[in-house]
Amino acid sequence: MNATIAADSWENCPFPFFEEPSKIYKIYNDGGHYIATRCVRSQAKPVPHKTSKDDIDILFDGAYRAAMEKELRGDELTAYIRAELEKLFADRPDLDDYISDKIDKACRNLYARKKRFRRKGYLNRWNFFFTLTYDDGKQCEETFRKRVRVCLSHLHTRRGWRYMGVFERAPETGRLHFHGILYVPDGEMIGTITEERDYSTAQGRMQTRHENDFFANRFGRNDFEELNDMELRLGRTLDYILKYIGKTGERIVYSRGIPTEIYRELDDEDIITEMQDYGTKYILWDNVISWERDIMGYKRRQMTVYDLLCNPRYVA
Repeated sequence: MNATIAADSWENCPFPFFEEPSKIYKIYNDGGHYIATRCVRSQAKPVPHKTSKDDIDILFDGAYRAAMEKELRGDELTAYIRAELEKLFADRPDLDDYISDKIDKACRNLYARKKRFRRKGYLNRWNFFFTLTYDDGKQCEETFRKRVRVCLSHLHTRRGWRYMGVFERAPETGRLHFHGILYVPDGEMIGTITEERDYSTAQGRMQTRHENDFFANRFGRNDFEELNDMELRLGRTLDYILKYIGKTGERIVYSRGIPTEIYRELDDEDIITEMQDYGTKYILWDNVISWERDIMGYKRRQMTVYDLLCNPRYVA
């Protein structure tokens, strides 16, 4: 079956008792508009996944992470990794090709992670920028990481919080932090938030922050800064979090139920215009997508027999 079916050729479907497939689009937000692309069945062959790493792969990962922390780029990055790998694999004939290929894959992976983070950030709704600082008087770093994730997971399950963020170390002190954005439904905030003023050694001046006593008692110093859509789109909130992903390779912490894109049927009047960006895309009117209706409770439905046999536009 071809990747697409023209509207006038639907009568050729071997199962004519089905209705003509609807126009289903994949929709995401680029920070300014909702963007849609037509769903077509992928013709790409699945890429076999490598389940284990060789010794050279493990050594490369460590060298690449160290190079990123040193903020090395280009030839300096390649030279640093080669020097590390030559300590054990100097006699490997394809070492330069191996390093080049692995760096390209790492860059593509980082780009994909950042793109996914941005799309989740722009598509969903958030009302707090959240910072939590490790306090060595309350736990060690390992338990801090674990307990923060468990606490946020419980708040997601019991109170409907949504979150995504990353752990990072302060450049000046090396102290561990967690930076993230939160969606806290009305009436589901725990603890009491009060305004605090103290001296910031990093900025060299007094600063104001909004501390939640629940998190202060369990983890330490924190800041709940209110966030609206305009600040998220025009400010540098997402960039501030993303810079730590590229620098340290930290994994992003997500709650469940944060879609990167949604799939739904659109009519021609929902579309403002067409554009070309590595393929045909469509800019939608802002009122086409409702956050409460289309995103808040979005769940990707299972593929049906109808989808499999007669609707190649639909992607499972």
